[in-house]
Amino acid sequence: MKKLMVVFLIIFTLYACESVSEPGIHGVEDISLAVGDSFDPYEGISAVDEEGNDITESIEIQGLSQLGLSNGIVTIAGEFVIVYEVLDFTAIRVINVEASDDNTQVSLEECGNPEIGDYVITWCDEFSGEGDNVNAQGVDLNRWGFQTGTGQDYGLDGWGNDEAQYYREENARVEDGRLIIEAHKESHGGMNYTSARLYTKPTFHQTYGRFEAKIKLPVGEGLWPAYWMMPQDDVYGGWAASGEIDIMEAKGAYPNQSIAALHFGGAWPDNTHTHEVYNFPSGKSIADFNVYAIEWEEGEIRWYVNDVLIKQSTSWYTDGHSFPAPFDQDFYLLLNLAIGGTFDGGVLPPDDLFDDPVLMEVEYVRVYQKD
Repeated sequence: MKKLMVVFLIIFTLYACESVSEPGIHGVEDISLAVGDSFDPYEGISAVDEEGNDITESIEIQGLSQLGLSNGIVTIAGEFVIVYEVLDFTAIRVINVEASDDNTQVSLEECGNPEIGDYVITWCDEFSGEGDNVNAQGVDLNRWGFQTGTGQDYGLDGWGNDEAQYYREENARVEDGRLIIEAHKESHGGMNYTSARLYTKPTFHQTYGRFEAKIKLPVGEGLWPAYWMMPQDDVYGGWAASGEIDIMEAKGAYPNQSIAALHFGGAWPDNTHTHEVYNFPSGKSIADFNVYAIEWEEGEIRWYVNDVLIKQSTSWYTDGHSFPAPFDQDFYLLLNLAIGGTFDGGVLPPDDLFDDPVLMEVEYVRVYQKD
């Protein structure tokens, strides 16, 4: 009996050694996670070349930015595919990330102006730079996640608009009670500009209410800042069948204007939109701090700049569903500063624009619901 056991162990050991030494990438298995879980994409992964040499350290992973990893924490829900590559070897891994049932709780005691008429505050960021989950730049990761890269990892190369920037977490910081998104003229990831794009999909989403922010925008050709909303779960299909709400878009080349817009209809290219251009009064521009807001109710959305009503929509549609779809589902918030893109005719900033800092500054973001 003992001899049989010894023979079995020898055979098993030889087989195991042979399996581990086989050329290729090993340990790549599909995995299920939840938003907020830690994830090390290299853990348990190894690679061996044709001569049996360990080449694990040379493995590269494509598509990681989809997960919104922040300090090793997964921040985005959904099903994602990442690709491991080394030499001529490739391995594909499917990662399922479940969303949290509840929005991340924030302290409403920190929020300024807790009531506006019959609206009561439900979420805010006053950008104090403090908290139990802030990144190196002071951004509260209990409130915001980051979308990084060129959009390729999200199936939106150029972010769907032929934009010229690479989004980086390092380009956003909290300073003197403000969120600052800074654009740079620098090469990174194959692009000639860098900037930042923050969103609340991992942390907060809401149906109906008042959504407002106090923002100061940069001026100059080729700059495209925005404060906007996207559907949390794309209930009615891909863009723009599930809708898009642009609370504020601006072209740096036209500092006396801001734009309010609504996207809906079918999935691209069968989508449509409505918009309204607001002209600031004499002496005011996007370079000042202005309050941009919407009040969103069932069947109606109103846009405001400094409490001036600039657009009102009561008519929209999405293919195959009854009104008020698609604007009857949870949406999340985004803040970003894009460079170039089809929105402004593909114009790029002159190099000397970056002789001074190019900044989008946000004093606060506040969300309300009717009491």
